[in-house]
Amino acid sequence: MKAPLILLPILCAAAIGCKPYDFTMGREHIVACKVLTPLATVEQGHTYTTLHNSGAIDINYFGATQYLFSMDIRLLHGTGFRVLIRPDVEQRDVLDSGMILTVTDRGTTLDSAHHIILERSDVRMAEGTQLPLSLLSENNFSQIVLGCDTLTKGWSHKLESDDIVVQALPGSDVQVIQPDWADVPDR
Repeated sequence: MKAPLILLPILCAAAIGCKPYDFTMGREHIVACKVLTPLATVEQGHTYTTLHNSGAIDINYFGATQYLFSMDIRLLHGTGFRVLIRPDVEQRDVLDSGMILTVTDRGTTLDSAHHIILERSDVRMAEGTQLPLSLLSENNFSQIVLGCDTLTKGWSHKLESDDIVVQALPGSDVQVIQPDWADVPDR
């Protein structure tokens, strides 16, 4: 009779399902996150998450394609990070990267389909610094602000998405701090 009682927790765990790649983060608006790389590359947390050596997470607020997304990002070690804006993410696969914002200790670039849209050597991130990042997406309009610098503001032909992907560059450690997915202002 003891054998069935010992198996009960195992059967319950199997029925409920273990989802080590899924977690939540946030402040006012809780966002769903999914680890896109091996689990060892991401230290999950509710307030902040640390990405190690090419570690990547998908941040999602289901169905919210018009938004004001904000978070702080801290470069603990290495050269930088990238953020995929308006990507197409299915399960744990990035089917289309959308626009790619790459921030390094040498500067910032924004590209789409391997075409550089913006290149700024004056906007960079040194090791040990923390900056706020905000992304506004409304229909085909986008605005990207890093720290106090408005990097771009204008119309995009990219499809709207309810996903944002953050990835540490190879050899870098980055913290994603308190992401928030709010409604577009003045709505």
